[in-house]
Amino acid sequence: MFASMLLFCEITNPRQLWDAHWESLSDDIEAMTRCERADPTVTLSEDALKDRALYEVDQVLMRNGYRLKDFPTLPKSNYIPSVHGGNRLVKEELVYDRQSLTVDANNAENRLNGDQRNAYETILNAVRNKEGKLFFVYGSGGIDKTFVWRTLLSRLRGQGKIVLAVASSGIASLLLPGGRTAHSRFKIPIDLHDESTCNITQQMKVAELVRKADLIIWDEAPMMHR
Repeated sequence: MFASMLLFCEITNPRQLWDAHWESLSDDIEAMTRCERADPTVTLSEDALKDRALYEVDQVLMRNGYRLKDFPTLPKSNYIPSVHGGNRLVKEELVYDRQSLTVDANNAENRLNGDQRNAYETILNAVRNKEGKLFFVYGSGGIDKTFVWRTLLSRLRGQGKIVLAVASSGIASLLLPGGRTAHSRFKIPIDLHDESTCNITQQMKVAELVRKADLIIWDEAPMMHR
């Protein structure tokens, strides 16, 4: 939200906004660090929390073509992700609270109707059996397809699996926990030509993330350019 405000809301004093809300913006940083280091006793200093929070903001800005340095009044981050090794994108998809998600999935499963349950179980079984299938779930607006996606996300992430949730529009992506636009996640060019391809090479971290993914949920896929 902070990055979005910087990008789209013409904030007159970004530093004042940061100073007033940095604690809220870094609220989950310590928990993330504990998961990454597999050490529940890790505690971070105020400066370390600020550095990591600024780094996370910078990552969001970078995905939208900006950096922290484009906002001169904001402090710069000294956080170095390479110190902790590994693929940050993969780690981001593995830091969910599995116990809480499993409870959410159990509650949601009981609310699925017949058609929703059929789609849910068919997709779930394909993931469990590593069948590598492609499904197209069709239904008119208002039949709660998004509820099926959220239930799948809770169940599989609760099992420690990687599920990439993307949508064809930014608004739709906000309805999916951990959702991103397909353009952002898969590096799809905005200006498309007949020879256009996703800007991903084998060595990129996002390529490893896609390889490790157990399921990709793509909402509103038919709205995408062919």
